[in-house]
Amino acid sequence: MKRGGPQEKLLKSISVLVPLEQVQSSLSEIGFTLQDSATIVADGKFWKRMLYARGDETISVSEEIGDAWPKDPIITICGSKSTITHVVRGVGGD
Repeated sequence: MKRGGPQEKLLKSISVLVPLEQVQSSLSEIGFTLQDSATIVADGKFWKRMLYARGDETISVSEEIGDAWPKDPIITICGSKSTITHVVRGVGGD
């Protein structure tokens, strides 16, 4: 088994009960930058999907839009365990 190479990537989706700004701040703190965003339709709803990247790791943040009240963002991370742990803790997860 070869050691010292890139960390294995994991995939995790989480729903968080915090404002989008808190998610964005947490990602910025660890060096992720917004690469692109798009409005999509999924599950009968409009969503704003934002793609963040840091090296070969990516994080997709989806915010439900179109209604008058704020919605909870969904975060999908393709990254190392330490990245996932930091993001989950940064948004109030366990």
